[in-house]
Amino acid sequence: MAFAVATDLAARMKRTFSGVETTWIDGLLEDATAYLQGEIGQIIHPQQSATFTEWPTAGRVDLPQHPVISVDTVERDGVAVPFEPRPGYVRVQGDAPVDVTFTFGYAEVPRNLESIACALVSQQLTLVEAGLGLSIGGLSSVALDDFKIAFADGGEATGLTLPKVTLDSLRRQFGRGDVFQVETAS
Repeated sequence: MAFAVATDLAARMKRTFSGVETTWIDGLLEDATAYLQGEIGQIIHPQQSATFTEWPTAGRVDLPQHPVISVDTVERDGVAVPFEPRPGYVRVQGDAPVDVTFTFGYAEVPRNLESIACALVSQQLTLVEAGLGLSIGGLSSVALDDFKIAFADGGEATGLTLPKVTLDSLRRQFGRGDVFQVETAS
């Protein structure tokens, strides 16, 4: 599920997209979301449950996705075992493998991820509308009157990409850099 939809981008750009454009833009937003989640290394949204099998290390089993909403069950050979949920992991007795079922992710897309996904796609739209394709190396400026485009060596900072400082910040905030447990209202 994409971090944003075409109507989110339309509102930010103060534009209206046709039906065909909306389908295309939704696809680009899905691409931007896949890029962001790949860089972050986590499935951020939607909230979901998963079960995985792991061998505890000194009684500790790290949870592979964050934020953790709840640890639902821990079983060994189909039998529930006592566990202690901790931020980012669970503690269990013994070193035999356990099956852990837990819920993770955000119920709503964090606003900054929605905004970044829209920004990535809006950059691509500028190139496409200028007839330049989805990615060109080194576009440094576009002028409107007397139509002018200037190029410079863009290196690896071309295409669907973000600056390193932004990626590092996203990884700290949403990756495993800052592991935390989300409290939910009962």
